Amino acid sequence: MKTDHTRDERILVCVNYGHTGRRLIRRGGQLSNKLGAELIILIFDSLPDDEFAYHKEIDIAVFKELAKAYNAKVIIKKEKAIDITNTIVTTAKSEHISQIIIGQMAESIWATVLGRSVIDVLLKQVPSADLHVIPIDRSSAQEEWEYDLGVRAYLAENDDGSYDLLYENNSRVKYEGIFLNSIHTEFENGIFSFLSEEHKTMEVRVVNGKVLSFVDIDDVEGTDR
Repeated sequence: MKTDHTRDERILVCVNYGHTGRRLIRRGGQLSNKLGAELIILIFDSLPDDEFAYHKEIDIAVFKELAKAYNAKVIIKKEKAIDITNTIVTTAKSEHISQIIIGQMAESIWATVLGRSVIDVLLKQVPSADLHVIPIDRSSAQEEWEYDLGVRAYLAENDDGSYDLLYENNSRVKYEGIFLNSIHTEFENGIFSFLSEEHKTMEVRVVNGKVLSFVDIDDVEGTDR
């Protein structure tokens, strides 16, 4: 790591839509703060526009909030999986990147699709940059990966302050967002992501089709870290 020239450090974080992007951006932000480096976030848009438009809107809002917090530059590329490696290489060179961060899960998926390791390509084509492959922490693996992609849903407020998860809009609905159901349950357990009245992205826990605690998941988990 080039800690003797921190003023020249430029960090590139490569993310897809989805919750793991938050963890990678935070890791990049922590590194940029430590090194006094500029942070660039490269987001790959590979989801169909018509089917996942609202899902993208939620994730982009999350990423932009984090980018603002770390004073980072955001680059969004609409690419097919086969072009992802070339895009990382091109961006790394054009932005004069010295540190590249990718996720272990993303590397595995890209390697399966491309038939070769993204890591090997980056090491050969961007030898001047240090490469960080962030492993999936066992404690966060379920939170980050074991959810369906998500469907549009709604929260309807009850008199007791709880909320019901609905899939159709009606007069009781207070929030519209994306529900990510856990793949390990037949019930409606998972995460509801939405934009609050203050235009802040929030994520709350859904248990058996209800939201009992209207507290952002990040705020709860932040106290445990």
